[in-house]
Amino acid sequence: MTATDETYLWREKIEEKLKRDQDLLTFVSDSLKRSDQLTEGMVSILSSLEGRLEHLENSVIPMHDSTQNLLQLKGTTQKTLFYLDDAISHYQAVRDTDKVIIQGPTGRLSDYLACVHRLKKAEEYFQQEDPDGPELNIYDPLLMSLLKSTSISVDEGG
Repeated sequence: MTATDETYLWREKIEEKLKRDQDLLTFVSDSLKRSDQLTEGMVSILSSLEGRLEHLENSVIPMHDSTQNLLQLKGTTQKTLFYLDDAISHYQAVRDTDKVIIQGPTGRLSDYLACVHRLKKAEEYFQQEDPDGPELNIYDPLLMSLLKSTSISVDEGG
């Protein structure tokens, strides 16, 4: 082989390698472009998702706050209703127990004592809640007259 032949072979190998490298460079360049396009698409999708999540958060937070306020109001309302029911039961104590008290302890001592106990609890409630209130002014004489009609003192029933 002559020097020209060797140079020619060498040149063909270099050109082949150059062609492979150019093809590889084209492939890498195309892949990079596709990767950039995919990245831009993902960024666009994520930005859109972020915007939607912000909108959702801005909608949900006020509802959450309102729900918390409503739950707090519900708890307060339930407590108020409990205390109102308790107060109402004390206001109704005389009306609910007057028949048993008027009949006296004969034959139904446990019922009678339960009524006396309820009246005593109602009196204590009114003394604690509003000692100068009109309830005690009405309640005390009524309680005393009911109990006197059966000749039992208030302390005996409690």
